[in-house]
Amino acid sequence: MHIIQKPSTHFNERTCAIDMIVLHATATPSLRETFYYLIEKEEGGRVSAHYVIDTDGTIYQLVDESKRAWHAGVSDWDGKTDINSRSVGIEFQCAAIDERSFAAFSSAQIEAGLKLCRMLVEKYKIQPHNVVAHSDIAPERKVDPGRTFPWERFWLAGLAENPLRRPLIAPQLKEGNQNV
Repeated sequence: MHIIQKPSTHFNERTCAIDMIVLHATATPSLRETFYYLIEKEEGGRVSAHYVIDTDGTIYQLVDESKRAWHAGVSDWDGKTDINSRSVGIEFQCAAIDERSFAAFSSAQIEAGLKLCRMLVEKYKIQPHNVVAHSDIAPERKVDPGRTFPWERFWLAGLAENPLRRPLIAPQLKEGNQNV
């Protein structure tokens, strides 16, 4: 798998071992704007992620996995906090349509995401239950990667929990929206 290095200085030291992957949608209209926020922006709240996957499937690594990227914010999962320290953050380049929805993800992007997640799951022995959406770990403040994210592809690949068990996604599937 070819990964392009595009280093960010927005990171610090981890306080625990990696046992999660958090998937995000950038909500920015361009990769250039994504890189501005995740690499260049110095004033205000600085954020980052370990990886960004562009719409053409190109994978960029911004923060070394051994470091704590700043992608999860105030969040928790199964009683665990400091999700930034225990996770690898992956951003999918994806424009926002409005405050609650995102454009569709490309096939090339999802294929690259599946390969990257498979590598990380195997490397860190991450359980499917711990491959989560940003909205799973911060449901009061985040909605990404949103309704158009194909969780069923990750589940069928053994990389995520059954989408029908995901609290924010199951109601959409039950209503007949299979494009989750």
